[in-house]
Amino acid sequence: MVRPAGRRALREAVGQVVEMIKRLLSNASGWLIPALLGITVFAGMQARNYALQLSATETRLARAYDQVEILQAHQQWQREQIDRISAVLAFRDEQVTRDNELVDMMRATAAQLERDDASTRDWADQPVPGAVGEWLREFTEDDDRAGDDGAGRSEASADAPR
Repeated sequence: MVRPAGRRALREAVGQVVEMIKRLLSNASGWLIPALLGITVFAGMQARNYALQLSATETRLARAYDQVEILQAHQQWQREQIDRISAVLAFRDEQVTRDNELVDMMRATAAQLERDDASTRDWADQPVPGAVGEWLREFTEDDDRAGDDGAGRSEASADAPR
């Protein structure tokens, strides 16, 4: 509860503030109110302009986030494809290596057989029949063409990221 002396002091302070405002308004002739109104309108226009800029920026930011998500999903898909291709090429390289080792073993066995077995040596020294020779030439040409299509694949798989 405010005491009577405190109420009087409060009334006097409020009265002084009101008097000050009256003096300012009476001394400001006609220019203060239009100036304040102009400042208020300008501030409102600036606030509206900033709100529009903020909205446009938020829209661009949302679009950029969407694009980032799309690009990250595509990048993940590409990584998965690279991993699959690398695994397939690694398997192919292992298979080619095993096949080459098997062919080398068969050639070594055939050479050994020609050296050790007289009837095999005699058979190997005979000329190849024309039809068989032609078939072998076509077969090796087809093999060479197929080999050219896949040339360098085993080296490329070694460079592929894993």
